[in-house]
Amino acid sequence: MKLREFISYRKECPVCQNLLVTSFHSQKRQKNRYEDDRFLVIFPLNALKKGQINYKVGYSFGLDDNSFHVEFYNQDEVRFQNDSPTFLMARFKELDKNLQSYKIYKHCTNCNRYNYSTEDFNIDYKTCSIGEISIHTEHVVMAQPTEDGYKVYKMLNYYKTKETWLNYGKVSLKDIVPRHLETLRLSDMEVPNMLQTGIIPFTTHDETMQRVGKLIIFS
Repeated sequence: MKLREFISYRKECPVCQNLLVTSFHSQKRQKNRYEDDRFLVIFPLNALKKGQINYKVGYSFGLDDNSFHVEFYNQDEVRFQNDSPTFLMARFKELDKNLQSYKIYKHCTNCNRYNYSTEDFNIDYKTCSIGEISIHTEHVVMAQPTEDGYKVYKMLNYYKTKETWLNYGKVSLKDIVPRHLETLRLSDMEVPNMLQTGIIPFTTHDETMQRVGKLIIFS
């Protein structure tokens, strides 16, 4: 799968219809934008020693070929057009070592109840590529109101192993508000349950919730 296909898989949150946000590695402070058919992620590249100047580093990914290269910027985000100073490469290598493996994911910042992500990957500096990627996991928190709370289903799909992990149970209204459903643990549920099964394809929120409900009845 190419990066453009991954990013286009789902544009809106299936729970609240808010636009999904694309992030790289984590929700660590970053600026993202699309530029010349590339996905560009800019991180602070702070000084390693007191008194040194802070810069910024850009991870640039080709949307159609999964290519990769690094760009360096000053604090005003003016890019170095020619050869970058060698000391910035040293700073980047230290940052890269600390971050270790990477992933790209899309998530909802409105309800926080949906996300999907690539598998973890390393950047190959010899081929200047991240290689082929795929949708590795997809996570959704579904909820159905009851008279005194919610029926909550936390579904995590692992597409590589073709299995679904489902946590579900009832939650009292006094213990939760809809925006906080994604933070629920099994211990928060009145009657916690967990089910591991073959992959449950995620379509829409309501349709998938109905399918899950029927599966639970017969499990």
